[in-house]
Amino acid sequence: MDCVFSWENRVYFGDTDAAGIVYHGRYVYWMEAARVDFLRHIGCPYSTFIEQKIGFSPVNLSLEYKLPLRFEDQFRIDLSIEWIKKASFCIRSEFYVGDTACTIGIVTLASIDESRWKPCPIPQRLRDALEPLT
Repeated sequence: MDCVFSWENRVYFGDTDAAGIVYHGRYVYWMEAARVDFLRHIGCPYSTFIEQKIGFSPVNLSLEYKLPLRFEDQFRIDLSIEWIKKASFCIRSEFYVGDTACTIGIVTLASIDESRWKPCPIPQRLRDALEPLT
């Protein structure tokens, strides 16, 4: 997969557990933060979909740990689009410290009409922005 967006951050003390490594829930938080910034970057800020009562709800999530992130690590997430379907899409988030791969996160998101809480087609504006990136 080709990286379509990179997002950088640092591990703070509160991100770690008693063993001094990043708590697993932080990876999910950072994946979402990178995803929200990515949508803004491609001209599709999440806030515009919220106004339309359209959400992108995670329906599947996996994390593959290769090496742990630790306190004060400066890391980046390289984001890529795995696939797009009518009402869902899949994003791959690869965590790196320098050139060293640490974790791979994959999330499948369903496009949801939040007024009825039912699946709906991905908005055309977002589809048009994502399809060239697959």
